[in-house]
Amino acid sequence: MKDPKIYSDCYQTAIIVFNRTKSFPKALRPTLGRKIEESSLCCLLSIRKASVTTGSKRLQNLYSASESLDELRTLVQFSRDMQALNIAGFSEITNLTKQLGKEIGGFIRHEKRTTY
Repeated sequence: MKDPKIYSDCYQTAIIVFNRTKSFPKALRPTLGRKIEESSLCCLLSIRKASVTTGSKRLQNLYSASESLDELRTLVQFSRDMQALNIAGFSEITNLTKQLGKEIGGFIRHEKRTTY
């Protein structure tokens, strides 16, 4: 079975996030870097769960993915402000999370229409 586009996009985003956090300053890597990585993984796993469940459980997993994505966006902005993330990395992750947010929102709207 082929993975849904949203899962593939989130998977690629998580890989990019992990690659970008490798270059964080040593003092921020164990705290901020790890938290960013965890947020990207939570989003990925929630989308995976949503792709294999149905009904209200799917919607619950999509909301969880959306919350993790919001957390990731906040932490990426904070990383930029702390100068742990350069402009190129910030722009790359911001663009990816923006696209992912649109996909998750569309998936949620679709599920609301079909569930209720």
